[in-house]
Amino acid sequence: MGSLLMLLSFRLFHQQQPDTIALCKDIFYVFEVHPEYRFRYISPSLDDHIGKGVATASYMDPDQCFARIHPEDIEVLMSKISGDCDYDQPFRQRWRTNDGTYVWFEEYATPIRENGQIVAIQGVIRNIDEQLKSQQALLDQYRIDALTRLGNRHAFNEAVRDLDQEKTTYGLILLDLNELKELNDRFGHAVGDALLEQTGLCIRRLTDHGYRIGGDEFVLIDDSASIDTFEAFVEHVRSTFATHEIGLAIGAVHSTTGRRIDDVLHEADARMYQEKILSRQHGLMGLKQ
Repeated sequence: MGSLLMLLSFRLFHQQQPDTIALCKDIFYVFEVHPEYRFRYISPSLDDHIGKGVATASYMDPDQCFARIHPEDIEVLMSKISGDCDYDQPFRQRWRTNDGTYVWFEEYATPIRENGQIVAIQGVIRNIDEQLKSQQALLDQYRIDALTRLGNRHAFNEAVRDLDQEKTTYGLILLDLNELKELNDRFGHAVGDALLEQTGLCIRRLTDHGYRIGGDEFVLIDDSASIDTFEAFVEHVRSTFATHEIGLAIGAVHSTTGRRIDDVLHEADARMYQEKILSRQHGLMGLKQ
């Protein structure tokens, strides 16, 4: 009886207050799951978020909601229908629009039971896509280096914590640009910034786990399980920067399981420093000749 009264109130409000309904962007619905799937009510505002005609089509074909749910979110939808979930928590899910893009929604749902069985779900759905994009933009400002588009020191520290917790085998490459200070001093920071941007582009093409941790220092983390695979990757890094005529010193270390990241970083830094010294000595020898 309670579910019937609620359904009637939805429809009555819809009929008596069409202007108010039109202004409300949230989506209200009642979805019957027993004895068969069907929408008993769905707000016309659904069309504003998903596309024209979707609300009407959903009445005619209740499988619309299953066809439009993002594949990774189908379990969220099914758990809500089956009751195998916590209805006190919001449900986040993505739905495909008429133009093929997916939009994030947050939903609060309540089961309607008769004789202990769930016969329908009633809920309110809100479009949170722009909210999540704004949150992601703020997160990117916190974690992404604006010039190189690589992870910054904050993002690297998070990666370090993950490595320490996972206790996995990985490779770490520390890079230091040889010419940044000289370029800034001789030609100005615009030229130095161009070098940093080019370096960031090279690293992004090499790996998804690249970080700028200082003015001219970068870190690449590689998940190679074997030393041979990692060494091949290091050579690929060298050849990539050589192709772009970017001078740098490299300190590469393949870590064994359980080794502390601080120790790995210290060893990589020592190797990079040694390579930088050798490079300078080689340059001086060339000048003397």
